[in-house]
Amino acid sequence: MNTADPFIRALTGDESEQTVSLVRSYPAAAAEVWNALTTPERIARWYGTIVGSPPRVVGDEFEVEIGEGMVRKALLESCAAPSRLSYTWWSGDGDPGLVTIRLDAIADDETRLTVQHDRLRPHRMTQYGGGWEQNLVALAGVLGAAGESEAGDDDGDGDVRVGRWELLGGRPLDVRLAIDAPVERVWRAWSSADALSSWWWAHWGDVAVEADVRVGGAYRIEAPGHGVAVAGEYLVVEPERRLAFTWTWTDDEGQTRDEAVEVRFTAADAGTVVSVRHTGPWEDDAPVEAYRQGWEFVLAQLASSAT
Repeated sequence: MNTADPFIRALTGDESEQTVSLVRSYPAAAAEVWNALTTPERIARWYGTIVGSPPRVVGDEFEVEIGEGMVRKALLESCAAPSRLSYTWWSGDGDPGLVTIRLDAIADDETRLTVQHDRLRPHRMTQYGGGWEQNLVALAGVLGAAGESEAGDDDGDGDVRVGRWELLGGRPLDVRLAIDAPVERVWRAWSSADALSSWWWAHWGDVAVEADVRVGGAYRIEAPGHGVAVAGEYLVVEPERRLAFTWTWTDDEGQTRDEAVEVRFTAADAGTVVSVRHTGPWEDDAPVEAYRQGWEFVLAQLASSAT
């Protein structure tokens, strides 16, 4: 991540419910970041003021004042110090979203934070994407990151942050293919490096695949003889139902950023329908059409391998 833009963004989901994900690193130990995430006095400096008693055990309800007169209800779903925290969050119109925050220690004094806000109505996506960016910049100020303020004013304009997410949601690519094989067999084709190697870019002889198929695990598929690679991190792993992962494409023109893919597996009379949704900050249709051709080709290879 460059210093000008410390975030990795990902938009997944479908037309009815969407997920915004943000990843960034902080120059602090995981225990210190966890303290800033869970101590009421420090939460107030980057997120909002806990109203009344803070949650202490899973199942506790609590309220947060996030602006003057703006109070939101939440419910603590899980708490595993110092690595994972999740809570249900009710929006202003009563929709219950699910927020999950994960911490991964990169070094003794560096922590990678991933926040996912699930179950968002599409009209709420840009608001929460931009809002989380502002909050996480403010968190950097709390943690003493040089050059970042607790106000979270990284670019001086909230419209810029919202605009990034509007761009991510503007041109989603959807590709579907019916495969004459049961869901469990099609799922297995995605579930390990060896399985992916049997079909992804199988027409080339130099493909190397690494895949740690778990939430937070990394993958990389590379064809060095052809100068291309794709890599990322798994965001959602629900066996035989769906996968979601960040996507960074590398070729001789450079690297993409802020792209994401969600794959859904649906049982059908003829076998399995595989649905792929790919999103990115695309300002025109050229990358959409290029990816469409690529996904149609790769899914045809999957179908040949699975049947």
